[in-house]
Amino acid sequence: MKQCDKKNLEKRRENIIGLGDRSFRKNYYPQLKRNTDRLERFKALLDYTPDMVMLISLPDGKISDVNQAVCQLFGKSTDELVEHPIQDLPWGDNSGLINTLLSVSKSPDNKNSGSVVIDYMKNDGAQIYLELGYQLAKLDQADFCVVIGRDVTELVQQNEKLNSLLIEKNALLDNTLVGMAWVEDRHIISCNQRFEDMLGYEPGAIIGASTEILYDSAETYRMFGSEAYRVMTTEDTYTGSIQLKRADGNTVWCELTGNAIDKQHPHKGSVWIFNDINHLKLSEEKAVFMSQHDNLTGLPNHHLLSDRFDQAKVRADRYHYHIAVMSIDIDNFKTINDLVGYSGANDVLVQISQRLNDCFEELGTVSRQGGDEFIIMIPNLPNTDNSLSRISALFSAIEAPLYIHDQEIVLTHSVGVSFYPDDGTDFEMLLSKADSAMYQAKEDGRNTYRFYRKHMNRSVEDELTVAFGLRRAIEENQLQLYYQPKIEIASGMLMGAEALIRWIHPEKGMISPGKFIPIAETTGLIIPISDWVLKNACEAVARWREMGMPQPLVAVNLSALQFARGNVQESVYQAIKHANIEPGMLELELTESIMIRDPSRVLEVVQTLKDFGCRFSIDDFGTGYSSLAYLKRFPIDILKIDREFIKDVASNSDDEIIVKTIIQMAQSFGMTTVAEGIEDAETLEFLRHLGCDRSQGYYTGRPMPEHEFIEFMLNNKEKMISAGILSERK
Repeated sequence: MKQCDKKNLEKRRENIIGLGDRSFRKNYYPQLKRNTDRLERFKALLDYTPDMVMLISLPDGKISDVNQAVCQLFGKSTDELVEHPIQDLPWGDNSGLINTLLSVSKSPDNKNSGSVVIDYMKNDGAQIYLELGYQLAKLDQADFCVVIGRDVTELVQQNEKLNSLLIEKNALLDNTLVGMAWVEDRHIISCNQRFEDMLGYEPGAIIGASTEILYDSAETYRMFGSEAYRVMTTEDTYTGSIQLKRADGNTVWCELTGNAIDKQHPHKGSVWIFNDINHLKLSEEKAVFMSQHDNLTGLPNHHLLSDRFDQAKVRADRYHYHIAVMSIDIDNFKTINDLVGYSGANDVLVQISQRLNDCFEELGTVSRQGGDEFIIMIPNLPNTDNSLSRISALFSAIEAPLYIHDQEIVLTHSVGVSFYPDDGTDFEMLLSKADSAMYQAKEDGRNTYRFYRKHMNRSVEDELTVAFGLRRAIEENQLQLYYQPKIEIASGMLMGAEALIRWIHPEKGMISPGKFIPIAETTGLIIPISDWVLKNACEAVARWREMGMPQPLVAVNLSALQFARGNVQESVYQAIKHANIEPGMLELELTESIMIRDPSRVLEVVQTLKDFGCRFSIDDFGTGYSSLAYLKRFPIDILKIDREFIKDVASNSDDEIIVKTIIQMAQSFGMTTVAEGIEDAETLEFLRHLGCDRSQGYYTGRPMPEHEFIEFMLNNKEKMISAGILSERK
């Protein structure tokens, strides 16, 4: 094989390379020219773009390239900007922006893009706003930041002007005298400050809320909305007045005007104007009240009383009720006027008005006719005899002493009574006849009553005697407690007693509780009587304890009026403290009439006394329609089965089922059962078989004075010791 010499080899290599260079230039230059032209066109495109474009190398922060918009903004040529650090640009006080651009490639959370608006003062003194967007870019393994800026001065100025207009608009709306709200689907979308102030809400607190919170009930909300949106679909505007509920729960009268944006779909959007008319409404109500009530006492006047009579008359005709009209005149009121003066006499009338209203507010209407004359109308009387206790209450209310300027005044009065329909069907006629009867009472000596129908005057005399004597009975110790034993059926052991009040009248002898307790309830004397019973019963059980009674326990009946007008807790506390007994030695008996009057309040009192240690029983259980509900709610220890179920329990299968059910239910609740009204051995034995715990009745122990009860107690104790029962329990 023939070898080339070196010289020839180099020459051939040059020829080959030269051929390659020519080939390369032939193919590359057209592509290079196309790329260069394209680059020039892109450069021209950027230069003619109104937005500024700037390329910044990172991390040194030098400007790599700019378009003409940047040069025009800063008033410099490309050469004056390129390869210079961005810190040299006349940014003004925007050092934070520079730091952001320089650190964009080092962001720890990869947040390598963003935008910001800056303000910049040009060389000619004009202030402009620039919105700058920045983005990290990598070119040939190097980091760059691309910055694109746009002059947003006009947009910023427009926004500032718009915001200024909005502020002015909001200020105008917030300072209007009416509330305004935008409502969609009965939800508040927006409102002015006056609306929030009117209804007592913090700024923004009511936005998004349902308008139901503005109404006192769901029914009011439903009815108002139904009517308002119905009107807005047929008319241009709805207008109405209603009481709206404020944030604090109080109400305010408002006049509402609503306009639907689309009458076909008013729920989709409506504008409401709220005008506060509370003062106007209250003024109207006050004017109406003054036109219907006495200026001095606030009692209904003749006009309102006549209107209420007409309403009562309709009900009386439907249910065959009677209506009592009482005409009352203070005796010798001129003497009172002379004694205490005009102002003092007015104070007397105001106090008398308050007493009468407290006594009859739930029963009827008390009206002042003028001067010292009053009218009381009592509707819904099943018969005329039902008025007797009301007359008793009237005398009790007025006879108590008054104090004017530290001077005691005792009043008397004369009363005349007429009845609808017995004495007439017209109000004025009945009033005239009641006046006639009242004048007859004055002629008969004052401080008494008379009926228009003469035969009724005797029938009420005994009841009034009882009412007048009750207060004296308390003061003169005519009341006495009797005690009826409660016996454990299984063993015969004495388990305590129930305190029963008796009235020993000095002239009439013993007066039945069934006769004077209802009058005491009506007159309010039941409160001091009940306090007297509590005090004396607690003192008695303290004595029994000292005498060695194994189970010292006394039961006392509570009155519904004690819960309504008295202070049961304080009365019980004081009685227990005074007698120095354990709270568990006192059993408090509740009736259904107590529990249904105000269940929540009664439950609160009962629970407090239960926590204190007192025991509670339900009296006459089984006679009330809702007794079972009270077993669940109230902390009861003892159920007393009513005597109506006990008297025939041994012979009546229905009574047997009822009593057996009550006993089993009580056992399930962990309660003790007491059977009332046991009269014979057969009934007692039958109850023993049913599992009843205790007995109370004449067969096992009649009610007796304390000295007899103590003898009964000591005898029972001896029997229990002899039988070995008492020692086993110690």
